[in-house]
Amino acid sequence: MNIEDLAKVFPTETMEPGTVLFEQGGADGDGYIVQVGKVELSRKVGDAVQRGIFVEAGEILGVYKTLFENDQRYFTGTVVEKSRITRIPEQVLKDRIAASDPFIIYCVRNWPNLGDRLIGDA
Repeated sequence: MNIEDLAKVFPTETMEPGTVLFEQGGADGDGYIVQVGKVELSRKVGDAVQRGIFVEAGEILGVYKTLFENDQRYFTGTVVEKSRITRIPEQVLKDRIAASDPFIIYCVRNWPNLGDRLIGDA
């Protein structure tokens, strides 16, 4: 299934800059695909906010919480330019993960967390 097909099956909407898709610490687990536009991932560490990770057209975000079975979200996702976003409901992600080959799930869950290394927490 390609990105265009997903947009026909799952909720897709145009969003304005400043729209928050999810917040750091949130318990929701929906995933998002950026069809058009750009979303910034940021996170608060102490009193500072770390910024600068951008997700653009054709990329997916917000799935780590569900994929890695985390209790809460690691980042805040904010639309930074007018975007068309497809939302993949958390239950769909859980169902697809449950139906996946256990070896593939193991590989993905044990992939090095390069995001932490880029931000400087490693």
